[in-house]
Amino acid sequence: MVPKLFKTRCIAALAVALWLWGNPIHAQNLVQDFENLFERCRVSVETSSVFDSRGLQRQEVPQRHERDWGMSSAQEAWVSPGSEWYVLLTEWTSRDGTKRHLCNIFLNEEEYILGSVEQALLLRHFLMKQVELISAGTHENEVQLSPISPLINAAFLLSGKNPKGCIVINSFAFSPDGMFFSAGSGEQAVKPCEAE
Repeated sequence: MVPKLFKTRCIAALAVALWLWGNPIHAQNLVQDFENLFERCRVSVETSSVFDSRGLQRQEVPQRHERDWGMSSAQEAWVSPGSEWYVLLTEWTSRDGTKRHLCNIFLNEEEYILGSVEQALLLRHFLMKQVELISAGTHENEVQLSPISPLINAAFLLSGKNPKGCIVINSFAFSPDGMFFSAGSGEQAVKPCEAE
């Protein structure tokens, strides 16, 4: 017969092992879901095409991210079932009458705090994508990016303009305490959109 203390220790060790084993999987799924949504955003804005919402579900735009842009704007939100992330699409009209698009990725739950491992994995993915696209000659570094303390931020631009003639920026930012995260793609308003 196995002593009771031994059984208790085995159960405790198994619980700790499962927790440690489950966290990397959770972090990996978090990164994979982010990668999927970031690519959908990037491709949509850079090619001036409709956002690919296949396999996603519409959801209410969380009040914390509702915002009026420019002269007029419309927002819609999409979520992947079971994902920690959601996509916020914004179409807004500037004073010159140009319609611009933003596609941002936010955490679905406001209370969710990104751990340091999750932050590092997400930043690593973003920087790897940046290097891959710049090396391919389709993108370039955003040289005017300013640090915003205490945020950690990175960004890169589409070389040239998208089919609508807009400058497109891909951005990534988070706070070291894990309480803020935002990433996505957008048509910049710093210069007019002029189709070539």
